[in-house]
Amino acid sequence: MAADYEIREVDLLVDHHGHQRHLWCDVHQPRGTARGTVLIAHGFKGYKDYGMFPRLAGVLAEAGWATVRFNFAHSGMTRNHQAFERPDLFALDTWNAQVCDLEHLVGAVRAGALADVDPAAPVVLLGHSRGGLASILAAGRGLPVELVISVAAPADPCRLSEDHRAQLRSGTGVPVQSDRTGQTLLIGPQFLHEITSDPGGHDVLAMAARLGRRLVVVHGLEDRTVGVEDAHAIAERAGITPVLVAGGDHVFNVTNPHPPEDPPSPQLAELETAVLAALGRLDGSDS
Repeated sequence: MAADYEIREVDLLVDHHGHQRHLWCDVHQPRGTARGTVLIAHGFKGYKDYGMFPRLAGVLAEAGWATVRFNFAHSGMTRNHQAFERPDLFALDTWNAQVCDLEHLVGAVRAGALADVDPAAPVVLLGHSRGGLASILAAGRGLPVELVISVAAPADPCRLSEDHRAQLRSGTGVPVQSDRTGQTLLIGPQFLHEITSDPGGHDVLAMAARLGRRLVVVHGLEDRTVGVEDAHAIAERAGITPVLVAGGDHVFNVTNPHPPEDPPSPQLAELETAVLAALGRLDGSDS
């Protein structure tokens, strides 16, 4: 049976301090009138084609939601997902840069430049791990979206050792390894500088409190990358109950790559159910 949506590539340009960067987007467009738009934000060293994202986008599109997978402008990734083709951009990434990208994407949705959706229809940020934290920051700072779905997000914007913080303060980048590609990437000094220059703007828990019931928190109980205590902390400040997935690891037990036509892991299936339920409550329908 053919999918009840089409996928098209849309490449946007976003300005970062006078430099034009690409936002590489894959839009899953439902046939007929879309109920709204979901933007899927990947995590640290992630990308739009990673693991669960293509399948999840398809599931949401089948449910009538225009769904956009994208690479953050400073992710280092292009449309070639075999390697980080722009490690120089990865080294410039910050939370403010990611918030800027999300602001640009929401503006593009509202202007009709991404998906074929009523400009007044709901816009939802669905972020995994670091993408979840960026989504909370963006919406908490005032980005006008109807809902944020945070999946396996950390509660601390700077999970670095004191030694690594000292390196960044000295102007030296911190190397990180990509197990997927074998490349050594760098976290640049501006990452820490922006956090310390504006701690209030990077206070994830304060932003969660501002969002309240506009926030949904989903986390795997067996997540060894970001502990479930982070989900409890974020949800508590928002005044909500987190959705905790039994047996779920950081990527909901999905290998990379995961062909979107393949069945989900039980943990991914539970994540999909939670997301569809949240979207159903948002527009008063049964997802």
